[in-house]
Amino acid sequence: MMFDARRIVTAAGEDVVKVYDKTDGRHWNCGPGVGADDEAGVLSIVERVRIKDGYTVEGRKNGMVGVWSC
Repeated sequence: MMFDARRIVTAAGEDVVKVYDKTDGRHWNCGPGVGADDEAGVLSIVERVRIKDGYTVEGRKNGMVGVWSC
């Protein structure tokens, strides 16, 4: 989990990053696992997540790194 002045991001053993907006109370999922059926097991669990200046960086168990504007 990490937060900045506006958002909180968490990675709770899932294949997506959970984003919470502190100013208006909205929340959503971010990353390639959003809306995807991972039947083939291609998506990996998010282990690390950071947020800065509106960008989220995630690190997954399989070594993939993703950068998102969420």
